[in-house]
Amino acid sequence: MFKFLLEKTVEIARKLNEDKIFIVSDTFFEGSEYKGLKIYNVPRKYSTYIESVLFSLEKEYDLEKVLSSEFIEKIVLTHHTSEYLVSLAYLSSIEITDNFIVLLNLNSVQGIFVVNPKNSVFYRAMKECSERISPEILRAVLNIAITLAVKGREGKKIGTAFIIGDSKEVMRRSRQLIINPFEGHPEERRNIKNPDIWETVREFSQLDGVFIIDEDGTLLSAGRYLNVSASDLKLRPGLGARHMACAAISQETEAISVVVSESGGDITVFKDGKEILKLSSILFA
Repeated sequence: MFKFLLEKTVEIARKLNEDKIFIVSDTFFEGSEYKGLKIYNVPRKYSTYIESVLFSLEKEYDLEKVLSSEFIEKIVLTHHTSEYLVSLAYLSSIEITDNFIVLLNLNSVQGIFVVNPKNSVFYRAMKECSERISPEILRAVLNIAITLAVKGREGKKIGTAFIIGDSKEVMRRSRQLIINPFEGHPEERRNIKNPDIWETVREFSQLDGVFIIDEDGTLLSAGRYLNVSASDLKLRPGLGARHMACAAISQETEAISVVVSESGGDITVFKDGKEILKLSSILFA
């Protein structure tokens, strides 16, 4: 069955002029290419996640309805897989094209789906952010944020935040809580785009305060306190002081704020005082 689906997936990809296929399967496809098309094996843990979603839906809804293609497409693919694949592609520097061709090969359901990634919430949020900051910088920050949200630090959950761009105004509206650990180091050694510094950033994430990153990706400070007022913000209930302050600084400046929640492990992106993206760490755990 898998071989048949794979051949049909290749046909669809070629007709849509796409050069890659995403495989969501219980088994790993050997090789990174097939008949001239790039193959991306979606992490198996996501297959397990989809299976668990289907199992829970079977309990709540009629089995026949759950297993209908329309229900699967709307609930599982459109709502979950599309967002996950786009975020996975973005974080892995995979080109986001007009169509993502997805081969689904699970115990409970098999099929081929075509997803428009540019309609996803994640893609729209990243495009909106790219008007102000480099996608490469944001990609680095999100990779660090996801690791912290999933693993924490030394067995403990970690909450922290990154303020990116419009650094002069951000620095003017903030103050240092501790001695700045990045001060005095060469700029090339403290650029967030360099993966060699990511472990250092994760270590400093345990400090109170936020990270400040300039327009070039240089880490200016850690342990920074934001002097802003969140009194006129309208945010969803349940957000704490860190989220409020980071939303406020994004309203008062041209900066983008990325916040890792200590309690739930979610990642929230703010722009112009508004939440434009919420990523659940459960998708990456």
